[in-house]
Amino acid sequence: MMTSVLMIGVGGIGGLLTDIVSRAVAFSDLTKQGGMVSLTLMDSDIVEERNLPHQRFATDDLGKPKVEALVHQLRDIGITEERGVKLVPVAKNFSEDTNISNYDLVVVAVDREEPRRLVHENAGAWLDLRCRGDGFLMWSHLDDIRVLNMFPPLPDGESASCQLEGAVETGNIQFGFAEAASHGAQWVIQWLRGAQVPLGRTYTIHMGNLPLPEVGEEEEE
Repeated sequence: MMTSVLMIGVGGIGGLLTDIVSRAVAFSDLTKQGGMVSLTLMDSDIVEERNLPHQRFATDDLGKPKVEALVHQLRDIGITEERGVKLVPVAKNFSEDTNISNYDLVVVAVDREEPRRLVHENAGAWLDLRCRGDGFLMWSHLDDIRVLNMFPPLPDGESASCQLEGAVETGNIQFGFAEAASHGAQWVIQWLRGAQVPLGRTYTIHMGNLPLPEVGEEEEE
């Protein structure tokens, strides 16, 4: 049995999530329970100097496609098909032309609105992970989409880094991306096991849980 997962974005959130999920699958007995995992990594970005303070890349990776650099690292530590993890790097952006029908789960870890919307509308099972500064949001197809849709969307064509403006330049690195990745990894592992997954939530390291928007009477009708 092969479970196919598409990871959209391998920056702060996606790169860390891919690393820890791959390790958990390859070096535990999870594959004996659920079979192999095919993990397709999709991202057109190239590794830049500003990525190094908070993403899983080295100076030797500068100028390389992020997906290829990450797959090379994971294969170097022994994450292989023989251990139950098939890694497929795709160095291009997700778009409306991407066929997601062959994936059992789609994880969205990009900072743009269009990929999120396309996945919500077309994927059977999905997990949406977002962060900004020290805060993060996790939502899935099992949670109430009406609540997620009440969060202000980014304007089409715009993106928002997980690091606050000036954070890299001043050394004020924020770790909401790591919170998003760890919660997302737990969700994915539970999902692969056929177990109960964590509920959607918003959280910041400084302030803890944040209240979710309430669905009004009009949305409930």
